[in-house]
Amino acid sequence: MYTDQKLLIKSMESKIMKMLTNETACKLFKAVCHFIMIVFITGIVHWGLVKFYSQQCVDSSWIGMFTNVINLASPFCQFINYIQFEISKYYVTIWASAGVAVVAYFIGKN
Repeated sequence: MYTDQKLLIKSMESKIMKMLTNETACKLFKAVCHFIMIVFITGIVHWGLVKFYSQQCVDSSWIGMFTNVINLASPFCQFINYIQFEISKYYVTIWASAGVAVVAYFIGKN
């Protein structure tokens, strides 16, 4: 079947431009970008805290089994561990909220 390639490209181009200039699509794109940015920042901060905790509070040698008793009760190490734990809970909340938002968007669309 023969189709005019220029006409097809022109039609696709007009549909893409219509989608990009649509205000709802722009808001949706902005929301998705914010979500991705928050997920990556949360993941990077959590990774940094875990790395910092493992370097400052955990000795991976055989002696570490005995010195861990001292570091385990350190307020500094407890604080770092608490913060990284809370960030991991926050990360789960972010994904759950995104799932609820997507479902609500599609339900409200109908």
